[in-house]
Amino acid sequence: MSEPRQPLPDTVVQGRTGGTNLVRVGVQNRALVLDLVRRRGPFARAELMRATGLSAQTVSNIAAGLVAAGLVREAPGGGRRLEVVAGSRSAIGVHLDPAHLVVVRTDLTGAVLAVEHVDLDATDDPARTLDTMAAAVHRVRGDGSRARSRTGVPAPAGIGLAVPGSIDPDGVRMGTPAQLRAWWSLPVTDELAARTGLPVRLEKDGVASALGEVWSAAGADDLVSVFLGHGISAATVAAGEVVRGATGNAGEFGGMPVEAHGRWTEVWEACQPLQQVRRGIDAGLLRTGIPLDRASDVRHAFERLCATPSAAPLVAEAGAALGSALAHVVELLDVPRVVIGGSAALAGGDVFIAAVRERLAVRLPNGPFPTVAATAFGEASVARGAACAVLQADLAVPAPVGRGAGVATGRRPGGPVHVRSIAHPW
Repeated sequence: MSEPRQPLPDTVVQGRTGGTNLVRVGVQNRALVLDLVRRRGPFARAELMRATGLSAQTVSNIAAGLVAAGLVREAPGGGRRLEVVAGSRSAIGVHLDPAHLVVVRTDLTGAVLAVEHVDLDATDDPARTLDTMAAAVHRVRGDGSRARSRTGVPAPAGIGLAVPGSIDPDGVRMGTPAQLRAWWSLPVTDELAARTGLPVRLEKDGVASALGEVWSAAGADDLVSVFLGHGISAATVAAGEVVRGATGNAGEFGGMPVEAHGRWTEVWEACQPLQQVRRGIDAGLLRTGIPLDRASDVRHAFERLCATPSAAPLVAEAGAALGSALAHVVELLDVPRVVIGGSAALAGGDVFIAAVRERLAVRLPNGPFPTVAATAFGEASVARGAACAVLQADLAVPAPVGRGAGVATGRRPGGPVHVRSIAHPW
């Protein structure tokens, strides 16, 4: 029997699970197969053919190349099923929060191999914070060399740096985050690269959190990932791809109007730790005299507030406010899943998450009603996602065909510059 007819040059199957046998998109097909094996494997070659639409010969050639590169191998037990080699790649992720720093090292699957948590106040002295960041990076690297470490995991491909607020489309500078004025216009990727000797990739914290949720999850193809730390953002995942937007700044929904705390306000103001600490002080739930100009003091005060049983109504009101805002997002995008992370959401715990669910049920009585859950990756979720962004770029995992330029970066070169922050003033 002859080989099935190959698609014409302009006939490209759309989306993550569509491929084409055209030579000019061989790199895309390779990345597509690797992505399927990593997220949903082990896969037999015949299963890969059905999932991608690629021919038997193309799948066989791609599989042979991935095996030769050490990225996949035949799984034990026979059947010639392919599985990913987790230790074949490594990356470092850094999450910069005004009051806390998280640095992780991951393997190709996104599994965290090492993690560092550092309490700090990043609002005033970027140089000192960058020095602290670089020291944590060197610790999670382990041996600090370019050679394969004793654990068998290779040296990291680079550093993903996730930051609050907007980022500049050049991928070098932060935008204008209201809480980190001292960082405005600082070439933060160059500064960290100079201190570590590794290339640095810049991402929004919300975008990084979303990428971390879908990197190794088989069924996480459509969701909204909410990040609530000292600020708030939300990122959308559609057909397995994180929507970054034309300038990498998708996800600024902090200005969504909601009714909370007895008045109409913006969702960031209803949920943000500083505002909640102020409410806690006014209600006599926290002592007066807390230094509200220091991010670390606000963080610790907010954690004490959330741990106080009598503050549960205040925490629940913030969760209900987020649920009101999310109702619009869920209806607009028709997503089946909401994942919530960030230090403030995690501090709110079950009380906060339950209030989000309850408000969504009220606002969406006839559906669509998504599942709502806290991230499974704790406070390392954003740093882990930043590391996954490095792996994605290193392996050239493609964006779906037809979504514009910037496949490796998710940004559109030469696009309009919209440096902004609807952000969460201190």
